[in-house]
Amino acid sequence: MLKVIFPILSLVLLETSETESQNDLTINSVKLKHNLEDVGDIKEGSNITLTCSVDILTASGQPPHISYLIYKGQKDVLLKRDTIEAQEFQYVIQSARPSHSGYYHCEVTTGSQREESTSLFITVTGNLQTPVLTIQPMEVVLGDSTELCCTSEEIPPLRFIFYRYKNGPNPQRLHDTTSNNKSATHRLKVTADAEKNYSCTVEVSATRSISKHSEIVQLTVHSPFSDQVFEIKPSNEIFEGDNLTTECRVTPLFPHVKLQLIIMKDTTPIRIGNTSSVVFSKTVNAADTGKYGCMVKWKSLSQTIKRQVTVAVPVSVPTLMSTPTDGNVVKDGFLNLSCAVLGGSYPITYKFYQDTSENPLHQITLNATKAVHHIVSVKIGHSGKYSCEASNSADHITRTERSQYVIITVKVPVSSPTIKCSSLKDVYKTGEWVILLCHSTSGTVPITYSLFSNKRFIYSISRSNTEPAAFKVLLNETKDGGEYKCKAENEIPNLFKYSKGINITVKGTQWWIYITIVLFSLVIIGLAILIARFRKLCSKNNEGISQEDESCKQGQSGPFQHNQGSLKKTKEVIYSKIGNFTHRKLNQPDSDMLIEQQETDSDRNHEGDYTNIMSYERNVTEDDPESDCEADYTNVISKRKSSASADSDSSCDENNQVLYTQLDLAVLQNNNMPQPQGPTIYASIALDKLR
Repeated sequence: MLKVIFPILSLVLLETSETESQNDLTINSVKLKHNLEDVGDIKEGSNITLTCSVDILTASGQPPHISYLIYKGQKDVLLKRDTIEAQEFQYVIQSARPSHSGYYHCEVTTGSQREESTSLFITVTGNLQTPVLTIQPMEVVLGDSTELCCTSEEIPPLRFIFYRYKNGPNPQRLHDTTSNNKSATHRLKVTADAEKNYSCTVEVSATRSISKHSEIVQLTVHSPFSDQVFEIKPSNEIFEGDNLTTECRVTPLFPHVKLQLIIMKDTTPIRIGNTSSVVFSKTVNAADTGKYGCMVKWKSLSQTIKRQVTVAVPVSVPTLMSTPTDGNVVKDGFLNLSCAVLGGSYPITYKFYQDTSENPLHQITLNATKAVHHIVSVKIGHSGKYSCEASNSADHITRTERSQYVIITVKVPVSSPTIKCSSLKDVYKTGEWVILLCHSTSGTVPITYSLFSNKRFIYSISRSNTEPAAFKVLLNETKDGGEYKCKAENEIPNLFKYSKGINITVKGTQWWIYITIVLFSLVIIGLAILIARFRKLCSKNNEGISQEDESCKQGQSGPFQHNQGSLKKTKEVIYSKIGNFTHRKLNQPDSDMLIEQQETDSDRNHEGDYTNIMSYERNVTEDDPESDCEADYTNVISKRKSSASADSDSSCDENNQVLYTQLDLAVLQNNNMPQPQGPTIYASIALDKLR
């Protein structure tokens, strides 16, 4: 048991120790350099020493085991790999060649850590070795394959390029491939049109330097077939409805060789024969367009000739349309003519004509069913009949169709009209006629002129010639005067013009104005007399007013206590002037409700105020002792004058200020004041809140 446990414990301790030692390692940096860094470009044949150095920090101080890997390119070619304890590793390139040019870098691994150096580029000048091309086999039967192999002694990775020689000494690129080896191959399928001569070159990917061409190698091809012919009649481009004939024929190379001939459309056989000639014929339509072929087969070998057959659809009759659609075009505006067909094979040639001219205005060939001719600035000469042609071709045959005619009329917008009076007068009397002339100097007739007075439409006149329009207007009233304008417009919508305004003054036998002034003055004088008489009457009525009314008794609450009962007689309005006066201290029982005016205020003058005092006659009912006397109140506001007025009724000076408050008409009836005869109104003036 101990024999088993001991090795296991030893292995665990060893791994733990290695792990701890690895965890104590830190790779600070990895660098790659070579011994000819100060030389610049390195010449062919030089010895190059690559040195990979690493900076490692170890906590234990023991030298670690370090794995070095040196690559050329992006890990394309591994040049050398080794594990040592030293912190520096070298790789020597003996007799460097241009193919040694490129990027190099090194990779360092120790424990669980790995770091890479930055890439180092080396350039070696010189000439690349010429490669060697071989073909195996060099003699083949038509339909077989052969292999081209290009070999070089240069250092990979290399790019191998294969060339073929076709109709001349200049090679054409056939195929290229990149290899990490010193050779590359290309497999070639030998067909009837395969070239016979081939060569190759080698390119160093890092420097893009290319070697010379290898020697040309010739391929020998044997075919069981002689001259193969594939004919299409009348042509491989025909119109729908024409007759198409295809023929496939071949001359046998050997009498014993039995060949199979196949005529195909795309990949579908349409005629098969075992003779030296096969023919297929039919009337074609658009669906017969495709690729036709003639195939000759011998055992596993075949040879095919293909031709493209295009069955064109003749163009339909085109339709010519204009924009604007009504054929009326504004001078200096735009005109678009569009020629469209419903169908036809592309390309289609469109031609635009004006009137009977044989020379087209515009011609264009498009792969589209519509073409547009733009005229950006239309002139008067563009008026006329227009048509278009659409045509397409099949081989050397052209089919052409012509459109209907479209009539284009170029119209001139009206110019801004002018308006003037036929007479030289500026002022007219009511009842007179005025003739206003409106004229637009340019514009396609007919032209309609409209007259406006103060933005109000009057009437219109249409002119089929260039003469001005004469508007005859009756000036009935003075309001018929003011600004007159006219508007000119023709059949071109939304291009009307207004004239500048002309002002006309209309004056009316003005005797009625004086009569009106006289009558108005008499009415004012009459009203003034009536008001003066009425004021005088009111002044007399106010002389019998006392401060208390016997119909109302004085309550405990003061002079404003309401009386019992109600008044239901007709209301009477009296106009009274409340003038300026000087207050004195009252001796009545309720004089504490009034305000004493200071003697210093007696010299102040005030402007009198007028107010309406609404009087009511009330019937007092003894059965209803709780009812209040109905009272009317009004607020009278005093106005202070800056100086004494000459016609004021007040004898107060400027320092006197009189303020009025509520007039209680109802409470006066409770006072035991003697009642005068007639409609006398009593009023008390409360001055208690005037301070």
